[in-house]
Amino acid sequence: MIKYRTILFPTDFSPPAKYALDYAISLALEHEAKLLVLHVVEDIGFSSPFTMSSLPATQEYQHGQETMAKRELQKVVSPQLKRQLQVEEILVRGRPYVEITKAAKENQADLIVIATHGKPDPKHNHLGSTAERVVRLALCPVLVVRDPDYISVMP
Repeated sequence: MIKYRTILFPTDFSPPAKYALDYAISLALEHEAKLLVLHVVEDIGFSSPFTMSSLPATQEYQHGQETMAKRELQKVVSPQLKRQLQVEEILVRGRPYVEITKAAKENQADLIVIATHGKPDPKHNHLGSTAERVVRLALCPVLVVRDPDYISVMP
């Protein structure tokens, strides 16, 4: 039987992520696994065409995003569940798929449970681009969860 010891759950705090959280928690409880809850704040430092002229404003915005994300991250798993599960909250800055696969490797995750938004995009017909990249790059199995309330209509 497969035994998961560490489960990584990346979240963007969206409704599909909240839906996928139930799967991550259920598996963590069933396997008595550690649950890593990860949020990636996208690094906007070099993506803005006004990077050099607006560096203080960019840094202030980035800091605000991180502060807000820390608060949200602490609320993802309820205090009651934290008494039943070993939960670690991780906040990093970067590109989501890169940081998710990196965190999985560094923390020796046995499984990644990730939500997909399934946004209509000709290049990503079935999964959202982040979920697709994580599936392709992760060294461990990935469970992709789609919220039935957010199913995209395929053309």
